[in-house]
Amino acid sequence: MQSDAIPTSLQSVSEVGAWFANHRSQLVAVVALLVAGVVLALLLRALAVRIVRALERAIPGVAFRTSLGGLSRERRVADVVGTVVLWAVLLVFIAAAADALGLSLLRGAVASLSLFVPKVLGAALIVVAGLVLGNVARGAVTAAAAPGTTFARTLGRLIRLSIIIAAALIAVAKLGVDITLLTAMLSVGLAALLGGFALAFGLGARTAISNIIGSHYLRQTFAVGQSVRIGDIEGTITALTSTSVILQVPDGTMIVPAKQFGEMPSTLLVKGDAP
Repeated sequence: MQSDAIPTSLQSVSEVGAWFANHRSQLVAVVALLVAGVVLALLLRALAVRIVRALERAIPGVAFRTSLGGLSRERRVADVVGTVVLWAVLLVFIAAAADALGLSLLRGAVASLSLFVPKVLGAALIVVAGLVLGNVARGAVTAAAAPGTTFARTLGRLIRLSIIIAAALIAVAKLGVDITLLTAMLSVGLAALLGGFALAFGLGARTAISNIIGSHYLRQTFAVGQSVRIGDIEGTITALTSTSVILQVPDGTMIVPAKQFGEMPSTLLVKGDAP
């Protein structure tokens, strides 16, 4: 059996050599095509990275990083977009090379993949746009809030998260995935979250809101350094926070909720009446 296997092996090698000899010109053209594809892919990748990084620099305070495949290190979004562009161009040239060699099966598979890659690139750009808008919206909300507003950061984060989720859903739909069920589930979850937030806000934040409103109007009447009397408490105002008034009293420092100045009689003491 070994003696029969040797001629068979030699015949196979001979057939392979004959195939290469018959397709020599095509192989040279394919190699040149692939080399040109690699060069063009690298150039377009560098161009895409430059464009994305220029966009990052154009928006102050925006630096995007994303984790891929569970890797411990982080890669910039510019590098991710550049990698997608690189493979999109390479797949187009690989499909052309397979067509030149008459490999119809490989050509069909690569062509299908090359048509899917632009969708992936479009989805990635949508996610990047969502990150941009989310960060800009969060910064705008935080900057527009009055100094000392404690809930501005939380509100900004919620707005950013909402924009990112919306962008992610659009990106998934771009890939051809039916997101009807996912959208319905997220809508129910968001409604439950907002309902719980509204209930908690209504039940648990009444005191905080009353203090915030009281502090706002209190600043129009009193100032740091003035001596005041509220009920049985007398002292000098050392600080006005967003929810309370800090008084220096004979026994030390006392924190008085701002809403008490609206619920109880308060007096601005002149120097002769000050403790």
